[in-house]
Amino acid sequence: MLQLIFLLALKVTVPGEMACVGFAINSILPMDLYIAGIQKEGAATMAVQGEIVFLNGPNVSSLKVGEIRQVVRPEGKIRDSLTGVGLAVYYNRLGAIQIEEIAGKTATARVLSSCGGIIKGDLVIADTPQPIVEFNGEMSCETTPIPEKGFASSIVLGNNDARELAAGQFCFIAAGALDGIHPGDRFIVVRPHSKYDPGDRDVEDEASDASYSSARSWEFMQKRNALLYTRALPLQILGDIVVVETGDTVSTARVINSLHEIHVGDLIVKK
Repeated sequence: MLQLIFLLALKVTVPGEMACVGFAINSILPMDLYIAGIQKEGAATMAVQGEIVFLNGPNVSSLKVGEIRQVVRPEGKIRDSLTGVGLAVYYNRLGAIQIEEIAGKTATARVLSSCGGIIKGDLVIADTPQPIVEFNGEMSCETTPIPEKGFASSIVLGNNDARELAAGQFCFIAAGALDGIHPGDRFIVVRPHSKYDPGDRDVEDEASDASYSSARSWEFMQKRNALLYTRALPLQILGDIVVVETGDTVSTARVINSLHEIHVGDLIVKK
């Protein structure tokens, strides 16, 4: 896996880079402003960059010609992978539109950028600038000490539902502003070692022409396995993530260092 090493402060995110990264909030957004139709309706079912869309909703009257808005879509509820408890609603960012005309109950807009097809029923929300997030700490390695009393949580979702993550990718963690988490906070990603499997020792073939007698009696193997079943191993260190956006209970983070493949469900400990 890739490992990013920087001599100076690492810019974890820069303006515009999160335009296609989803977000999570604790409730369903109201349909105050939504995509009611597209210019090529009848010939196409979705709009992409450069095309025209039409907006309806009680907030049409609050729009101004020239302003830019985001288009988003609710995808589902994020649940804590450890407890199964529902945490927040995951929204996918689909792109940006610019208002070109307002007439009565309808507004006309042009798609400035699209991360995927925009369809009828997608929500339109305010365009919120994303701050630059930097990290100037030291990346973790396989022997980095893990804070014993550090705040711990887990990765609950990958952006676009990715299940395996590496450096540069975005994910969502079960921790937010209500837990005291802020943009720029760094977490070490860890995973417990798997339980001892006696089958892992199948490579231990006994040489038939050995000049010594085997010490591997049934009694010996029973004692050996009993010890290995209760073995104590440190957590595997998989890499580092840095928080780039916080919700109340779920935050967006970016993988800045991957020593090994990172999975949804892996544990994280605040450094």
